Amino acid sequence: MVRPIHTLQVTLKLNKLKHAADVCPLTLTVVLTFLSVGLLFIAKIFEQSPEPLFQWPRLILLIGISYFVFRVLKKFNWSKDAGLTLPMSSWHGRWLLASIPLLLIALLSSTSANWAEVEFSTLRVFAWLLSNFSGSFFEELLLRGLCFYILLSAWGATKKGVYLAALCQALIFGLAHLANLYHMPALDVFAQVIFATLIGIGFAGLVYMTKSLWPGVIVHSLINLAGTINDFLVPGGSEFQSPGLNGYVVIIIIFFVLSTIPGLFYLRAGKSRETKSVL
Repeated sequence: MVRPIHTLQVTLKLNKLKHAADVCPLTLTVVLTFLSVGLLFIAKIFEQSPEPLFQWPRLILLIGISYFVFRVLKKFNWSKDAGLTLPMSSWHGRWLLASIPLLLIALLSSTSANWAEVEFSTLRVFAWLLSNFSGSFFEELLLRGLCFYILLSAWGATKKGVYLAALCQALIFGLAHLANLYHMPALDVFAQVIFATLIGIGFAGLVYMTKSLWPGVIVHSLINLAGTINDFLVPGGSEFQSPGLNGYVVIIIIFFVLSTIPGLFYLRAGKSRETKSVL
C-alpha cells in the first residue's frame, strides 16, 4: 500500500504545479528558479577549498534538479513542445546559421585563455566537459525548457506576449546570478546579471525559432567551455582579473549585439512562422 499512496501524493503535487502554471506562471517560474539557485548555494557549503576539478555536491544537485524538470515536462506531455524531445529533422533548417552570433561570444571568450599553459590531460578535459555541459543543460532545461515554455503557454498567443515571456525568463536568469554576491565583488556580479539577461534573450530567441532546446544547450555549453579553460585546463588555475567598469561596458555592448539583437530577430521570425502555419 505504501507505493500507491506515495505515487498518489506525487501526482497530487504535480497537479498543483500544473495548476500554478496556469494561474500564476510568472510567480511559479521565479519560485522554481530561485529555489534551484538556493539549493545550489547550499551545495557550496559541502565543497572543498580550493575548489577541486570535480565539484561533486554541485554536479549531483544539477543532475537531480535536471531530472526533476525532465519528469515534469514528461508528466505533462510538454517535453516535445518545450523543444526537449523534438527530433532534429523538425528543427529549423537554419539552426546552425542562427547559432553563429552566439558562437562568436564563445570565440571571443576563448581569447582570454592562457593557451601556453593549457594541459589537455584526460582527467582535466573530462572534468571541464562534465562540469560545463551539466551546468549549461541544467540552465537551458530549467529556464528555456520549463520556465520559458510555461510563460509562452500563458502569454504566447500574441507577439507582445512572446517578447514578454522571453524578457521575463531572461530577467529571472540574470537576477539568479545575484547569488554570486557572497564571493564576488558587487561590480562583477552586477555585470554578470546584465550579461545573463542579455544572452538569455538570445537563447530564448534561438530556442523559439528553432523549436528545439538543443541548439541553445550546445551554444551555451561552448560559451561556458571557452570561459573556463583557465579554471580547468591550466594547472593551478589563474586568478580572475576584473576588466573594470570600462571593460564591462564594452562587453555589454558585445553581448547586446551578438545575442540580444539576434534573439529579438529570432523571436519575431519564429512568431511570423507560427502565424503563417496557422493561416
